[in-house]
Formats: sequence, C-alpha cells, structure tokens
Amino acid sequence: RAAEVRGARIRRAGGPDWRHLTFNAAAPALADVRVRRALFMAVDREVIVRSDLAGLGRPPRPLGNHFYVDTQAGYQDDSGELGHYHPDRAGRLLDEAGWLRHGAYRAKDGRTLALRFVVPSGVAASRREGELTRALLARVGVRVDIVPVPTDDLFDQYVTPGNFDIVPFSWLGTAFPLSPLRSVFARPQGEHIQQNYARAGSAEIDTAMDRAIAEVDTARARRLINRADRLVWREATVLPLYQRPQVVAVRAGLANLGACGFWEPAFEDIGFIGRS
Repeated sequence: RAAEVRGARIRRAGGPDWRHLTFNAAAPALADVRVRRALFMAVDREVIVRSDLAGLGRPPRPLGNHFYVDTQAGYQDDSGELGHYHPDRAGRLLDEAGWLRHGAYRAKDGRTLALRFVVPSGVAASRREGELTRALLARVGVRVDIVPVPTDDLFDQYVTPGNFDIVPFSWLGTAFPLSPLRSVFARPQGEHIQQNYARAGSAEIDTAMDRAIAEVDTARARRLINRADRLVWREATVLPLYQRPQVVAVRAGLANLGACGFWEPAFEDIGFIGRS
C-alpha cells in the first residue's frame, strides 16, 4: 500500500536481526541430539523463508550462521548437512534414536513423538511457521501440536521456564557479532540459563566463543567466531531461518534516512533535497 502512495519510496536493507526456531533440549523427546539433528534436516527452511518474506522484495535465502547475518563481513554458511532438507537422512536418524514409525507417527516405549510448537496468539507469521513446520515434520512421522498462548505470556510463562518443545521468535542483533549472543549459546549452569532457552551447550562452545571475543585481530576473530558457529550447529538447538529485512517507506525527497541496516545515520546529513 505504501508503494502506491504518490511521492513515496520504499527503501530496503538487511538488518542485524534474524528469525529462528529454538528447540528445547531439556524436553524428554528432544534430549537426544540425534533427534534434534533429524528435525533440523526435516524442516525445509526455504519453504518457511519464502512464506515469511513473500512480497517484501528480499531474496528468500535461509541463514547459515548464528553470529553473522549474510550482509555482514565475516558471514559464511556453516550449516553443513544440518542446514539442508534431507528427510530421508532425518528418518534414519530417528530410527537410530529408537523412534520407529507405526502408521502416521513414530513412537518409542509406547510414547508418540509429539512436540508442542508454542506461538504467540494473534501473530500470523508465527502461526504460519507452526503450520508449515507441522506439515514438514509429519512427513517424517513427527506430530506437531500448535499451542497458541497470550503474547504477553510467551516469555515469562513459556520460553524462560522451558514450557515448550519448539518456539519461533527473533534475535535482535548489533554490529558486534558474538558478544551480545554469548548468553544465548553458553552452557547453562543449573537453573542459571541466561538467554539459553534451548538449555544445552558445551564447554567446547564456551571456550570457542571466549577465544573469539578475546581476539583483537579482525581476520582471526572472524575465523574463531565461525569455528564457534560450526560447534553450535552440531548442537542442533537453534535453527536459523533468515535475516530479517528492514523495509521503510519515506517521502521521495528525503535523503540519508530509511532502511539503514548496519549503517548509523549522521543526523546532520538528513534532510529534504531541494529542487534546482
């Protein structure tokens, strides 16, 4: 609608924010890393990304990194096989983990492999992500139950206490790739989880992140950050979906303001272009 307004311009940029699915590794069905890796490969991220970004003028490209977004220096796709859609491989991993298919769904020790996908009620994008995930995981014999909850209660009553199996939301990043996100992937210490809502981690990941944060050489720091990222992918707790776009409508004559991405505007340079 904004694009149809006379004298309007749409400005777009890739922001430092990214959308993802978090899997609760403390949930009984998800405690086995083989199950989490299987679910990663059973989710066709391109389907979700195309749905979420339809009509926004951004390429529907899945994100392959937990610390860098793909318009940022240092970005590389570290996902390996876990970032690609491999339903056959996912099925074999679930078999190895003891979740065998009986009819439509898998079961183990008399219990169906059923996951609660918690979404904030009234947020259409989250509901759509849940429905697509449910359809994709059903193909490999995993049942997904979508659980709408009040938006104001999402974190206090569900995400923070671990009352979910899968939950979608966005991390709001900065130009600093790792330090704001260390608390998301650091190994929990008992009930002290910081922002690690997946409740899983390792000493190896912590060491890799700390070495990267302490490094002052930019090129070496980027290599260390991506090494930490590869370890986070293997843990299979947070599945990145895409870099969130910034889309801003402005008057055509307004200069140096709009979708800024990683650029910080100089306010003295903002203004309207005069007619010559």
